[in-house]
Amino acid sequence: MDISLQLWSINSETQKDFAGSIRRVGEIGFKGVEFAGYGGLSASEQAQLLKESGLYSVGSHSGLSIFEEGFEAELEYSKAIGSKYIVCPGAKVDTMEDINYLADVLNKASKRAAKEGIKVGYHNHDHEFVKVDGKYAMDLIAELTDDDVILELDVFWLAYAGIDPVEYIKIWGKRVELIHIKQIDDKKANVDAGDGILDFKKIKEAAQYAKFFVLEHEEYDKPVWDAIKNDFDYLNSI
Repeated sequence: MDISLQLWSINSETQKDFAGSIRRVGEIGFKGVEFAGYGGLSASEQAQLLKESGLYSVGSHSGLSIFEEGFEAELEYSKAIGSKYIVCPGAKVDTMEDINYLADVLNKASKRAAKEGIKVGYHNHDHEFVKVDGKYAMDLIAELTDDDVILELDVFWLAYAGIDPVEYIKIWGKRVELIHIKQIDDKKANVDAGDGILDFKKIKEAAQYAKFFVLEHEEYDKPVWDAIKNDFDYLNSI
């Protein structure tokens, strides 16, 4: 699999030196990045930095407020840097009112983004696996959004919620175009890719429609860059 990196994984580094961090991601061997903020760079500056670093943009994590109020600007920026997806990284989904509102926002954004060749999606944490009116909130989000609204399934948070990632990926099939590769151990901690309980080979096989596999790592027991390089090497070894 071609491995991309969710840049929140190296947030401590990008805050100190955004451009230098992006270049280092490319030097490690990653093929793409998923943004969580743009480091204050203009779209043209960002596009040039990606080109210099040998990277492409999978897309961005863009908060619900951006979908509500700043979507045109986000869409313009995304198009300029070659992003393929704009993903809502999470939202309040405690009630059917919350879920219906979110689905409406995503559907409208998806129709608009499609005109620019970009897809809209939703990324889960664990709170989407609390039941609302007898169903998991995540299932309701998927049911109430158009087929063009893709799912970015985070396997760490699926496992954290007690859901089998392999089986859940199979349920939604073609809707699952992005996978967050993030390892969990039996104490529900985020650990190095090779040190936890998730079988990424089985996850890859289940995610037969996935276009991109995006590494995310948030908890560290070693220097950030050492952990990221270990993850990259392990994932490429399998």
